[in-house]
Amino acid sequence: GADISIPSFLMFKQDADPIKAEVMANHAVRIEMAWSLPSPDDRVEYDFWSTPTDLVSKDFQRQFKDAAQALGDRAYFTPHMYIYDGIKSGCQGPDGENQCYNLCTNNGRYCATDPDNDLDKGISGADVVAESLRRTCIWHQYGKENGVGSEWWDYVNEFMFRCDNEDYFASMECVNDCMAHAKIDKGLIKKCMKDAGGLEDDNPNEILESELAAKDTAGVVILPATFVNGAAIRGALEFAVIFKAIC
Repeated sequence: GADISIPSFLMFKQDADPIKAEVMANHAVRIEMAWSLPSPDDRVEYDFWSTPTDLVSKDFQRQFKDAAQALGDRAYFTPHMYIYDGIKSGCQGPDGENQCYNLCTNNGRYCATDPDNDLDKGISGADVVAESLRRTCIWHQYGKENGVGSEWWDYVNEFMFRCDNEDYFASMECVNDCMAHAKIDKGLIKKCMKDAGGLEDDNPNEILESELAAKDTAGVVILPATFVNGAAIRGALEFAVIFKAIC
């Protein structure tokens, strides 16, 4: 034998012996390594994890709406927003007060990193949490039933076009303009955000709590992340990669 180098591909002897025989006979051998995906039924379920400030996923979000619509009821899409549990991270003090400046909402319960690494100006972590809740509410109202969410895709693209900078990210005027262009009822989304628990005071928000629980269940640690039928998709977040995994 010899030392194992990395990367390596290991096989059972009974599978490798026929291949070894072909190699020894000077025959060309081609082997494909692939990860199979679970397929419990005729509908594919795919989940997408990101944040409103994630740069890597922007191209995918711009490109995939038509594919999501074309897949129709043969696939079910669920977007998730990645946030941090402020209580576990120590951002809520023993007196229930926020200990992490403007990174968190709900007195330190729900947090996000500062995208521009400047706590005194620009987009704050709390702004990211608020936009995350807004997008999740848009999904609940316009995408959860059919698993396509055309309005969700439209809003995200409108936001990236109009509001995705430090001057307008947290501007409600810009956000409302995006919802108007995406044909979304801003009153419905505002009610959803409030009914879930809002973003003020030491109140739990059931939608954000659900996202935290889903993050732990899926084991998401690197963003962006995509899962197809519960299996993590490895490789670049590109249209072709995700579409092939779904199909």
